[in-house]
Amino acid sequence: MKKSLFLIFVICIFNCESKTTNERTNLNHTIDSLKVELLNANNIINSLKGEANKIIEPKYNNENFDSFFWSFMTDSTFQMNRIKFPLTYITWKGDLGGPIDTLSLPKNKWKYNSFYINTASERTQIYDNFDLILRPTNERVIHWYGVETGGDSKYYFEGKNGKWYLVQKEQLGD
Repeated sequence: MKKSLFLIFVICIFNCESKTTNERTNLNHTIDSLKVELLNANNIINSLKGEANKIIEPKYNNENFDSFFWSFMTDSTFQMNRIKFPLTYITWKGDLGGPIDTLSLPKNKWKYNSFYINTASERTQIYDNFDLILRPTNERVIHWYGVETGGDSKYYFEGKNGKWYLVQKEQLGD
């Protein structure tokens, strides 16, 4: 009886040890397969980050906006050539504060605009951030706002093929 109990005990120990070894082997295989899947996922994430950087930070090779705008203010022929006609023109439909209307302004209706420049020594640089550094974007907005006069004009410029063009005017002041 003692021999048979001992034999059963030994068989149980070997059986349990065999199950534990199998479970460890299965667990190791699962861990290894998860490591492979994690590595593949990281590769995909890094690839997407690279693509996102290309989309988020496009490079524009437009002419210097300051130089362009100086020519735009001072040369009527240059100004006419750098407006995309018909120009989108947003203004009041009737009375000030009433409904807003969006019009298409044809070339023959445009009047030369010197942008309130009285002398050659006055220049305005338009920045698109508080650091006073122009970022490489394809858009600029010049906003003229008269506190005492009630003027409110916005001019929207867009870079196309390396050059700046006026693409929209908004006149919502007095």
